[in-house]
Amino acid sequence: MTDEGGKAHEELKPIREWKGEAGVGVEKGPIRSVILSSEEYEKLWKELGLDRSPGAIEFSTEFAVVVTSRGSGIAFRLRDEGEGKLKVMSIATRDIRPGLRYAIAVISRQGWQVVNDTKL
Repeated sequence: MTDEGGKAHEELKPIREWKGEAGVGVEKGPIRSVILSSEEYEKLWKELGLDRSPGAIEFSTEFAVVVTSRGSGIAFRLRDEGEGKLKVMSIATRDIRPGLRYAIAVISRQGWQVVNDTKL
């Protein structure tokens, strides 16, 4: 990728991602949140009707962004807005199957002060 001045930009990507379906009958959504603590994370996966955590997050050095959708194929796009601001966006393909899908992106805290208007 290049900017308007022709400078090359490093493509920003999450450290890791988890995707899946919420528990049967869970209709909570849409959710678009920044998760900053293990307590928030545990509350989230329980609200999604999951029996256990989708994966470990080291909140002292990482944070998570979660999105729910009735669509499938959820993908994240990360954009450096400058001055320590990170914009995390998501898109999903349409899905005719019933149910709620989730995606969780784990991102390093290093270099970021604000994510989607949430101060770290």
